[in-house]
Amino acid sequence: MSGYLLDTNAISLLAPGQEASDAAGFRAWVGERGGELFLSAITIAELQAGVSRLERKGATRKAEALSRWLHLVLELYAPRILALDAHAALETGRLLDRSIGAGGEPGFEDAAIAAIAAVHELVVVTANTRHFKLFGVPFMAPPAA
Repeated sequence: MSGYLLDTNAISLLAPGQEASDAAGFRAWVGERGGELFLSAITIAELQAGVSRLERKGATRKAEALSRWLHLVLELYAPRILALDAHAALETGRLLDRSIGAGGEPGFEDAAIAAIAAVHELVVVTANTRHFKLFGVPFMAPPAA
């Protein structure tokens, strides 16, 4: 497989409430790649946690807009949402240790996203390049305008 795995912070650039001008270059880049772009189930969980947090805090309009967007993302990416299977779980453990051994303090979610990308031979698109550098997987920052 070849292509790109969008980290949560990358796909979030396309969420409602984001400044369109800030993500214009990234939107264009995404539009040019279509079937080359993938998401992880970890990202879906992180996005849903954001919706749930907004609901809990009473930000219902914002939560509803984000929830509608998330369901659209689920529709668009359905065949390209990659799970944390046993192979990726083993790789997650290896990458967590690799990062810790290099002096990092990785989060499980970032390690799992990196592992899913690694087992599917994808490049991670992330604004969090500092953490992903320690995992030793191919990554890039979201393209700008």
